[in-house]
Amino acid sequence: MESYPLEAVPGTGEVHMACFTSVKNAPELKERLQAQDKTLTFAMVESNLIMDVFQLLTAATKAAKDHEAGKLSTQSLSSEIIYNLSPTRNIAESLKRFGINEDTTSLIAVKIGGNPDEVLEDMSKTVDGILISFSKLDQEKDMVRLRQYYKIDPKVTEHKDILNWIIGAMAMKNIQ
Repeated sequence: MESYPLEAVPGTGEVHMACFTSVKNAPELKERLQAQDKTLTFAMVESNLIMDVFQLLTAATKAAKDHEAGKLSTQSLSSEIIYNLSPTRNIAESLKRFGINEDTTSLIAVKIGGNPDEVLEDMSKTVDGILISFSKLDQEKDMVRLRQYYKIDPKVTEHKDILNWIIGAMAMKNIQ
């Protein structure tokens, strides 16, 4: 698990992220999410749609700022993180695309705040999968869907340029 301070939102605590592969209980997790199970205290993101940890930090920072201001677009901080990954303002579409589904085999769990050891324990007890390093994310990307969802120009091929495109698309969705 990796943890990062949210300097833009003092007092919020850190963002904790853990990447899991070989996930066996995605259908159960999806069912619990749909039932709005309050014991699920972290976001679960399709890892193959994450280009870089910075993408998650951007989404988490915006979610924390909106939560602090009382202006969440969704019903929870966890769903707000997923919503903020999307370049569209359609909440249902955002959650469907970037949240887990029944076929998910690799996910990233994201939580804002809390004791790192307790957060990792909760994530590890909840997700039936193998905890892996974020360095393995490069092997997991679905570039076809990333290009489709973020409307990335086919001429853009460098990692940093694709990431900049994604972050720009995420930021622009809230500009009228």
